[in-house]
Amino acid sequence: MIQIALYGKGGIGKSTVSANLSAALADLKKRVLQVGCDPKHDSTRLLLGGAGIPTVLDYMRETPLEAQQLEALVFEGYGGTACVEAGGPKPGIGCAGRGILSSFEVLKRLGLRASSFDVVLYDVLGDVVCGGFAVPLRKEYADAVFLVTSGEYMALYAANNILRGIRNFEDAAPRVAGIIFNRRGLFAEEERVFAFARAVGLPVLASIPRDEVFSQAEKAGKTLAEVFPASAPACIFRELAAYVETLEKDRSLLHPANPLGDLELEALVLGKREPARIKPFGTGPVPDEKTGTEPYSLDQGNVRSTKTPSGIPETKSTGTPEEVSTLSPNALPSRPPLYGCAFSGAVTATFQVNDAATVLHGPRSCTHITADALACSFLRGGGINAGEVKQIPGLLTTDMEEKDVIFGGLEKLESKIEEALSAGWKTVFVVNTCPGGIIGDDIKEAASRARIRFPGARVIPVPVEGVLTGDFSTGLLEGYKRVADLIDPSVKPEKGLVNIIGEKSFSLREEEHFHTIEGLLKRMGYRVNCRFLKRADTISIRSFKKAEINLIACDDPETRDLQAYLSGRFGLEFFELPFPVGFRESSLWVKALAARLLPGKDLSSLLQEQEEVYKAGIRKYTSHLSGKRVLLVSYTEDIGWILDTIRDLGMEIVKVGVSPSFFGKKSLELLSCEDFPVERNYTDEKRARDVRSLMPDLVLSNYAPSVPEDGVHYDTIPFSPQVGFLSGLELAKRWSTLLRLPVVEGWKYDGGDES
Repeated sequence: MIQIALYGKGGIGKSTVSANLSAALADLKKRVLQVGCDPKHDSTRLLLGGAGIPTVLDYMRETPLEAQQLEALVFEGYGGTACVEAGGPKPGIGCAGRGILSSFEVLKRLGLRASSFDVVLYDVLGDVVCGGFAVPLRKEYADAVFLVTSGEYMALYAANNILRGIRNFEDAAPRVAGIIFNRRGLFAEEERVFAFARAVGLPVLASIPRDEVFSQAEKAGKTLAEVFPASAPACIFRELAAYVETLEKDRSLLHPANPLGDLELEALVLGKREPARIKPFGTGPVPDEKTGTEPYSLDQGNVRSTKTPSGIPETKSTGTPEEVSTLSPNALPSRPPLYGCAFSGAVTATFQVNDAATVLHGPRSCTHITADALACSFLRGGGINAGEVKQIPGLLTTDMEEKDVIFGGLEKLESKIEEALSAGWKTVFVVNTCPGGIIGDDIKEAASRARIRFPGARVIPVPVEGVLTGDFSTGLLEGYKRVADLIDPSVKPEKGLVNIIGEKSFSLREEEHFHTIEGLLKRMGYRVNCRFLKRADTISIRSFKKAEINLIACDDPETRDLQAYLSGRFGLEFFELPFPVGFRESSLWVKALAARLLPGKDLSSLLQEQEEVYKAGIRKYTSHLSGKRVLLVSYTEDIGWILDTIRDLGMEIVKVGVSPSFFGKKSLELLSCEDFPVERNYTDEKRARDVRSLMPDLVLSNYAPSVPEDGVHYDTIPFSPQVGFLSGLELAKRWSTLLRLPVVEGWKYDGGDES
């Protein structure tokens, strides 16, 4: 038994060659299976008297899994050949490559076995354009590959490209049978084809003439073996069938894939000896070919690339040495790792608009992972207060399946958008996933059609496509931008209102933080107009510009990106300090905000009241903590409030260990002014050394060590610390309890010797 695959440029005549070869093999009494792997599904037409047959993909889409049968897909053609057509989606939608993969899986599941035949022939779409169409090249499917080509450059280019694909799959055993030359009657065509064959080390197995008998046979819907068996082309196919029969017994006739480089191919087929001289767009004239003295350059920041008379590119700096020096990895600005794709980020943004629905165009798994995280965060983070009836924002999924990837999912997407609008949602966001992006489903077009059917509805596409677009933060910002489309730019600011932007969606303490800030704002005579985006609605978003000023919840890259976008688009004013953590930072925050909004207003009573509460709490824990020694290990910059708390409690800081990858220059300068040692490049090994030598009572770190040292208590620095004046008291209470416990709990001895 042998399996062969015929590849070549689209329209080169593969299907005609395949059908006539199958017919010639059938005349040799071979049991032949021909599988058409082209969305046109016309590979087996000549074997079936011109009739078309149901395709595997159409059958898969229309027939329930439990009702599918192999007999509905395999049809008998000329000479007892078995005929199958894989099929594909309509032009311009879906993924035909995925369709080929699915077809092979369906045939295998239904029991079609290559071993039941003498020859299995795969007629494959023009070129190896993706992994789906490369399926027949895989070892388990194709023992031998035939290249069908003419003397046209693009046909030979496709043949060369197929050799590249074969080499990607080829192991030690060669698998290229040779070239089938399907003549077009071009000038010097034979010379080009045979030159290519010699260059890649392959034989030309057949030279098929351009003959009127092919056209007549096609009109009759039959092969040459059936209507013109005595013709010269029919004789050629019989000789080719005999070669396949020989190849079945002797695989030593196969050849390795040795494709040419692009320039080699051009030189061979087109006669080009040197590549054309090109220049970057907009860079002026091309240098003189003889002297090369006319420079051209492309400015990129401070770097200018100029071609010298010798033709060697030379890079010159127009800036200072400090400006153009090579940056070390530690000098590059660092972002914290964010897990998730742009789809998850975008949905995280749109989810926060309470009276809007979000249609998720993707597989159920993508939707489930994102929706589960959001729903849990919404509920645990205070999304529903006691006694309050609160509707969780709507998430509707198209539940893309394999058939949607193959045939396109736009119809299902439009149906889901219509379902959301019919249910009463006036605002609907549409977010795409990787599969939808890969197959080209146009969510903008779907949104546009929905707006026509539902006049007045707001259907807003969010142009992200999962990991194809980027990471979580990329999608989050894009989601924010599309929600910002709802803002009414004509609204005027009103006194006494502020907006808040940048609250964390997954923080379990965000509502607690909000109420703390809200309380401080009320004492200053202000209230919150809109939280962008947390528990917002379209009304508050539309009136976003009512606020006199905008507050940022945290100082991270995502919030700063959002601030820059809103400021640039709407001309908004922002208060630069993020939500404060700790007594000193909160005092500065209140004073600065009051100076901005309420110049001259006396807030001393508020500050004095908070100071009294803070000092009373500190006195409560000082008796337990005063004099205790603390080793602080941090990989973030925000530790000023922790240092203040430690000092206020009378504790001693024996050392601070920091990582330069996360510390800015300014932070290190501030720490260097303190009265305790600071060590950079701090590692777990250095921590273990310092625990033994400095003997701290408490080690504070961003994470608990996997192998802690004995004789010391460990505590972690809060990832999302309490905001406001009393942040330190939360830590003081925890440390007071922790340090009164034994360093090693009794249960760890498990009944053993505690001495």
